[in-house]
Amino acid sequence: MINDTTSVKELRHGILIAIEGIDGAGKTTQSKRLESDLAMEGYRVIYLKEPTDSKWGRRIREIAQVGRDNTSPEEELYLFTEDRKKDVYRNIIPALEDKKIVIMDRYYISSIAYQGALGINTKKIKEMNEEFAPVPHLAIILEIEPKLGISRIIIGRGEKNNYFEREKDLKKVKEIFDSLNEPYIVRIDASLPEDQVHREIKEVVKRFIRNQDIY
Repeated sequence: MINDTTSVKELRHGILIAIEGIDGAGKTTQSKRLESDLAMEGYRVIYLKEPTDSKWGRRIREIAQVGRDNTSPEEELYLFTEDRKKDVYRNIIPALEDKKIVIMDRYYISSIAYQGALGINTKKIKEMNEEFAPVPHLAIILEIEPKLGISRIIIGRGEKNNYFEREKDLKKVKEIFDSLNEPYIVRIDASLPEDQVHREIKEVVKRFIRNQDIY
């Protein structure tokens, strides 16, 4: 929520920021902190998380809990793609057209990494998504070793890791994240203390906004 004492910063166009990384990297925590900071500074900002609560998103979460044995990689990719299509048309595009900053807690870069780790061609995943999903203006990949990410999930959250969070699988996912070299990607060491990671993300985002002719 924008602070009542802060003037609203009107942008010429919307900005799409994706926060990415393997499980346990801190995407949700950092996405929400970024949203709060930008709103306090007067930006009109919206936070969105994938998978969503659509019927496809609910099925994805079910698979994460019970396992992938009865779901092929292609079916899993289909679920993520259909879930994202609804998010894009219902939420992302309208917010960008309304000149808001959109913060994505996971976006199609995650599909490239996670479904790519299952053996699907990463170029195909990227092209499939970019047929309907706007390319992010900025993507911040939070880098962390799988073992530490899983430890955070189990100890920090008090949760059991699900079927998307197995170390051997996350190693493959991390390898794909590490291989991405799109010009809009910035990498941040997520093994650092939470506040330091937050400061670095904020500086990256503020520098990006300063360098855009968007006011």
